[in-house]
Amino acid sequence: MSAIAFKALKTFFITIFSILFIISIIASGSILFLDYVRPSGLFAVKNTPKLIIDNINIVVPSYNKVLKNRQIIIENGIISAINEEPKTLSHDFKSINGNGAYLSPGLFDMHVHVYDRKNLMLTLTHGVTTVQNLRGQPMHLRWKEELQNNEWLGSNLYTSSPVLAGEGTHALNQEVLTPEEGAIQVKLAQAKGYDSIKVYGDLNTKTFESIMIMAKKINMPVVKHAPLPANGSQWSYLENIQSLEHVEDIFQGLLNYKFDESKLTEIAVKLKQLNTPIAPTLETFNHLTQLSLHKESFIDTLPLDYINPLYYDIEELFTVSRWLNVGKEHADFNAKELQFLLKTVKVLAEQDVKLLVGSDTGTMFTIPGIATHNEISLLKEAGLSNYKILQAATISAAEALGIEKRYGSVDIGKVADLVISTDNPLKDITTLKQPTAVIKNGQYLNNETLQLMRDSAKEQSYYWSVITLLEDLLSRALFN
Repeated sequence: MSAIAFKALKTFFITIFSILFIISIIASGSILFLDYVRPSGLFAVKNTPKLIIDNINIVVPSYNKVLKNRQIIIENGIISAINEEPKTLSHDFKSINGNGAYLSPGLFDMHVHVYDRKNLMLTLTHGVTTVQNLRGQPMHLRWKEELQNNEWLGSNLYTSSPVLAGEGTHALNQEVLTPEEGAIQVKLAQAKGYDSIKVYGDLNTKTFESIMIMAKKINMPVVKHAPLPANGSQWSYLENIQSLEHVEDIFQGLLNYKFDESKLTEIAVKLKQLNTPIAPTLETFNHLTQLSLHKESFIDTLPLDYINPLYYDIEELFTVSRWLNVGKEHADFNAKELQFLLKTVKVLAEQDVKLLVGSDTGTMFTIPGIATHNEISLLKEAGLSNYKILQAATISAAEALGIEKRYGSVDIGKVADLVISTDNPLKDITTLKQPTAVIKNGQYLNNETLQLMRDSAKEQSYYWSVITLLEDLLSRALFN
């Protein structure tokens, strides 16, 4: 039996067993057992009530400057003081010498797909203290609550609803066919505790508009796939929403696959008028380009043991295989398109369109945390300055989520979600790829702890991932 056939057989039997298992639980009236299932190797929250860091340089992305040689005081997870001259405090403070390192706000990745608690632990080790998951499932609501209750250590999690999409969409999305269904799905998502609505552009016009109207009525943020109207809808429906995703859809949709730079500028002006941020998600297109160009040799460079095993199989079957099998002509076109997407981001920045960092982690073997820094590198390659990139990855993201009063900068009164790096990221943004320490809600994580967390992140369960996937499929089929 071939390896592929064996894997398919394994997946089949686990799936059948899991369906029967979950149906039996649902039939008994409860799926609450999933609330208590936790993987081994999660790290505990052990916040130091009082922390003081001396001799540290504070990075201020909003003003493109560094506050030299400061003392920062953190109490109960909140920045309580930033001092120019060090002060002597009581002995109950834990004291750390910053040794002239640089302290930056924790990074945000505004477009991820999270499939395991360990993904959130891994992103944290890379200085990504907050993520937004953009295909919500019931498990994400549990994980969000667990994180808010300090039950384990991971990045802050914000999650959209299941993706609301049009007729014929795949099983991981929620098919919505009528305006009435659209309005119901928005209210249902808010009632369940999702943070936003995620919509695709393949919804029929009236259904899309019904979703947008209801979301505005009940003050529910909306994230839309593709920065263009849906199926003949008006541009006005995209004004002042949380964000628009994927600049490749500007090229593939609005420009109809034409490398038209003059029209690109016109589109950028139009997008600026919306007052809606854009997450370019360059990394996911870069990733498929590398797969199509370099095939297995590119895959060999990836730390695949960080990928959830179930979703490894899903991505291998449905996305990775597609790009491994394209010919040279298609691969070369992908490379040309990637260069145009970099140009697109530069033009958007020149028109002062607010940009966000979003990696689309979870697609095609992209790795949590690492993909965020790849996205940052691609924004740099597109021509953005370091401080504009840092703004996109910190305060702009916090503003998009409506949490800028508590997150997104190193300021008195804000939550101490912070990253320490050897060098100044305003001069060398690559220094953030290897943080010397991460502070999460006041908890100081040194390099040794970060490595232990990365090692633990490799241990993810195939079986329980099947269970939670089927929970999502069945709960939407039975209860929506």
